[in-house]
Amino acid sequence: MMQKNELEDKLVNFFYAENNRDWKLYETFLSPDVEWISYGPPKRKVIVGKAEYVETMIRAYKDTSAKFHILNMVSDLHKGIVIAELEILSRRSVDVFEFENGLIRREREYYDDILWLESGGKS
Repeated sequence: MMQKNELEDKLVNFFYAENNRDWKLYETFLSPDVEWISYGPPKRKVIVGKAEYVETMIRAYKDTSAKFHILNMVSDLHKGIVIAELEILSRRSVDVFEFENGLIRREREYYDDILWLESGGKS
């Protein structure tokens, strides 16, 4: 088994904070001008800024106890990028995290389209 590197360790702790709804800890991993781009169906969403990012997550988890499970992670330390394959509520996503100065600067999230496809492409 390979050891995780510093960026992967940060993501493990970031997801720990998310899964435990520890929003104060969660925001410590984010750059002030963080961008989150979700390519999940039915449309692309873009969130900019730490406060908006955290508020979006708080709203998303308001009525659920769902937790992310990390399935795989790969990283490029020279580029400051970690790619994580995640699962939540039987749905998978691949998330590309870009780090700058040790903080998450951008997250691009690609959700599977199974639920969207099963509905005939209707949102």
